[in-house]
Amino acid sequence: MTHVSKSEMQHEHALEAARQRRVELKEAISSVEIAASAPIGGPNWRSNLQTELESLRIALEQHVKEVEGAEGLLAQLRDDAPRLINKIDRVRDEHPELTQQVADAIASAKGSSGAEDLRSQVLAVLVSIVRHRQRGADLVYEGYHVDIGGG
Repeated sequence: MTHVSKSEMQHEHALEAARQRRVELKEAISSVEIAASAPIGGPNWRSNLQTELESLRIALEQHVKEVEGAEGLLAQLRDDAPRLINKIDRVRDEHPELTQQVADAIASAKGSSGAEDLRSQVLAVLVSIVRHRQRGADLVYEGYHVDIGGG
């Protein structure tokens, strides 16, 4: 019978929780991209985009809460791979900026900014989040030699 240590269980839980949040974040990114790419002159373009941005905000908040938690992925990586502390901190430190970018895009969607400017702003936010996800996946792989998945 194989014994699994508490540390290994926490490690697996942190990875699985991060993987799930990663999938949710990817789905929210895709929904925002679809809404932003719809014809600007279409009915409810701005309100649909605003709705999808709100869903992205929630998914990002859940991601941050999960990975930054006391037993979250970043804490586990700190314990398991202290050589990666600088990269862990970089990924963690991106969270407030990403959160602010999404909040700013929501404010723009609620406001009177031009549709093309809004679309450009939203696509820039998506690029930032996608790059963050890539850095996170690279970090997990470097720490555990595991592809976190989630698209």
